[in-house]
Amino acid sequence: MTTNAAESVNSMFNVEREFSITALFDSINKRFTEKFHERRMEFIDSPTIFVPLMEKKISKFVNLGNKLLAHQIANYKFTIIGHLPSLATTDPQRRSCTCRVFDLEKITCPHAMVALRVQYGEDFGRRIYDYSSPYYRVENYIIAYCEEMNPVPSEESREVPMEILEREIPPPHVDPSKPGRRRTKRRRGIGESLATRKNKCSICKTAGHKKTTCPNRIVP
Repeated sequence: MTTNAAESVNSMFNVEREFSITALFDSINKRFTEKFHERRMEFIDSPTIFVPLMEKKISKFVNLGNKLLAHQIANYKFTIIGHLPSLATTDPQRRSCTCRVFDLEKITCPHAMVALRVQYGEDFGRRIYDYSSPYYRVENYIIAYCEEMNPVPSEESREVPMEILEREIPPPHVDPSKPGRRRTKRRRGIGESLATRKNKCSICKTAGHKKTTCPNRIVP
């Protein structure tokens, strides 16, 4: 994967990108049909409420929260102290904590876990999901991939409006000033630096100088 979604998709079709337009679109359709079906069926009978990745994170946060202490300072506000580097103030009602995990990831952080345990006692385990984002739920993950992708019908069965058929489409522009093969590797974006190779001294094997200026060089 890359830092750009379009580049990630392009990397899936390194071979197919040399196909004709029709074959390329058929390959794209087939690949995404397989991906959607694979991810839809992955959690169709899942026994968990959230997707497994978030269930692991919740379990980790619960274990961390078991080592903390909560002091209630308002109706829904708690000060949390314990083994973590600094104390935190959490407000489960507002889905907020000074550690910022609750605010940004929208899932109950270790500080919120201990606060919910104080509030709900034995019902604590079920309440965790009520205070976390519903986007992590398995059913919402499945809904994201519920759309079916059908193959493109043959040309004979297509109903194309007359204004489309009569439209004149010019050929693609080709820059005559750039001869040679078409570029296949992506251009690096702003902030992406090229890996540089540093020469090492052949005497002391350290970088930053060469053997003629090496302090360990023995002068005859």
